[in-house]
Amino acid sequence: MRTRKSIGNIGYAEAQIGPDHWVRVGDRLLPKQIHVVLPGAGGQPRLTARLEVVEGIPQCREITIASVENGREVKQNDLRTVSIAEMVEGIYAGFSEKIEREENGVIMAVASSGEIAYVDAMHDIAAARKGRGARKITPTFLAEVADVYRANVNENPTQAVRRTYDVSTSMAAEYVRRARKAGLLPATTSGKKQA
Repeated sequence: MRTRKSIGNIGYAEAQIGPDHWVRVGDRLLPKQIHVVLPGAGGQPRLTARLEVVEGIPQCREITIASVENGREVKQNDLRTVSIAEMVEGIYAGFSEKIEREENGVIMAVASSGEIAYVDAMHDIAAARKGRGARKITPTFLAEVADVYRANVNENPTQAVRRTYDVSTSMAAEYVRRARKAGLLPATTSGKKQA
C-alpha cells in the first residue's frame, strides 16, 4: 500500500507501507524507500529526493532541484537551504513505527502521534545515522574533498565540504587540511583562498 504524508504546506512524501516494504532500524520499523516532492510553488524550483535505508542507515540517495515552467533559475542559495540531515531525520520520523513487542519472530509495532513521539523518533533516526562509524580517509576520498573545495573556492569552500559530507565544520576543515597535506590542494596564503 502506498502512503502519502504532507510536509507542511510545501510538499509531500510517499512510501510503500507493509511487511515487504519495512526494514528494522534499532527499535523502529522504517520504509525501505521514501520519495519526497516539494513541487516549487510560486515559481520556486522543484525539489525531489529519494530516501532509502542502506545497511541499516537512513540516507538521502538522490536529490534533484529543477526550475519549474515559467519559474526562476536554480540558484546557489537553493542548495544552501536544503539540510539533508534534517530532511532524512524528519521525514523518516514521520513514517516510523516503534516496535512495542517481539515474540516468536512476530513484531508488533505502532505508529506514534504527537510532538513528543515525533521528537523521539527524530532522535532515534539521528542516532542510527551517526552510528555509521568513522569515514575512511582514503586517497580517493581526499581527491573528492579537493574537487568539492575547488568547485566552491569563490564561495565558502570548507562549508561546501561540510554540507557535502554532512559533517561538522571542524571535521570539514580537517578533511581540507588532509587534502592539502596529500598535495591535492595548494598551500594557503593568509587571506587568500587557493585551490
